[in-house]
Amino acid sequence: MTPYPMWSRIDSANVDAFEKEIREAFPEGFPDPLVLDAAVLSYISSAGLRMLLRLQKATGNLLVTHVNLDVYDIFEMTGFSELLRVEKAMRQISIEGCPEIGRGAHGVVYRIAPDTIVKVYHPGESLEAIRKEKELSRWAFINGIPTAIPYDIVRVGDQYGTVFELLDSRSAADYIMESPEHLEDYARRSVSLLKLIHSITVEPGTLPNMKKQMLEWMDSVRLLSESGQFGELPEGLCARLDQMIRDTPDTLMLLHADPHLKNIMICGDELMIIDMDTLCTGDPIFDLATLYNSYREFPSIDPEAAAFLGIDLESAYRLCDLTMAYYLQGTDPAEQAETLRRARIFGCVRIISYMMPLTEMPARDRILQRCLQDIAELMAE
Repeated sequence: MTPYPMWSRIDSANVDAFEKEIREAFPEGFPDPLVLDAAVLSYISSAGLRMLLRLQKATGNLLVTHVNLDVYDIFEMTGFSELLRVEKAMRQISIEGCPEIGRGAHGVVYRIAPDTIVKVYHPGESLEAIRKEKELSRWAFINGIPTAIPYDIVRVGDQYGTVFELLDSRSAADYIMESPEHLEDYARRSVSLLKLIHSITVEPGTLPNMKKQMLEWMDSVRLLSESGQFGELPEGLCARLDQMIRDTPDTLMLLHADPHLKNIMICGDELMIIDMDTLCTGDPIFDLATLYNSYREFPSIDPEAAAFLGIDLESAYRLCDLTMAYYLQGTDPAEQAETLRRARIFGCVRIISYMMPLTEMPARDRILQRCLQDIAELMAE
């Protein structure tokens, strides 16, 4: 729905004319929602505010967007910001000359001040998804997860960005590559952070269920096997794999679902995890599967995956081994072996689902073939 533009000034002298114009613009009924664009609005009187309440009553769903700070103050002081949906105009910021401190699948992170960073999202990322991540970040912080505090969504040129408070931070990759002993220290501390996340129980319906998502990803595995393009899984194997996923315990344990080192910052002596748009619930095996993917499965097929993480291939492999060892420390060796096997299998399912649509990626076919092969071999053990 294209927002309807408001006038630059709405007061008792012209409010009736503006309301009449809006109503005549929608002779067959108001859209849901009715969106009013206040980009040029510099003043609104009490008469204008009452007019908006009439429109809210008539539509049941009114949204006023791009409200500048002066006008937003009027909505707040009068209490109308609690009666209507009102969105402030986004401020424009520049990243010119700002150092890049991280790069991921959804955007690039820049430091814009000693205690402030901005995550600039890639073109095409929806504002709805960005707002969702902002709210999830706040939720995570309130629930005790060490994470950056988001406080503003901004424009960076033609792209969106979220501004976070992040004191004295550097990337986990930089920390690891400084010296070999940092890798083991990072593995130990990142497992402590992961276990902290897994210690949180989430109210039912608050977040997506990862097991449900995994079962949906199984459709890609079936399609790939049925195509025969990269080999074919033995008869009945997909059904057994589907059942393996279904047999995974149902829990309301918090998962990050993408907890690799690209999403972790070192802030002083503390590790902080970012990119909260993937938060969900489920068994820890799903987070372990993602870590195995990040540190071994992907890099073993395409060394560029290790370069994406910002570390070398040997460091990626060692980080995988240390992370799994620390997380599973104290469990029976047979249980450890079975957990790693399932993590690898579930990781391959996720990779196949992710890679299937990426027809232009050079390593795609090699990755799909390898993952299908690994699933067959691991399920045969």
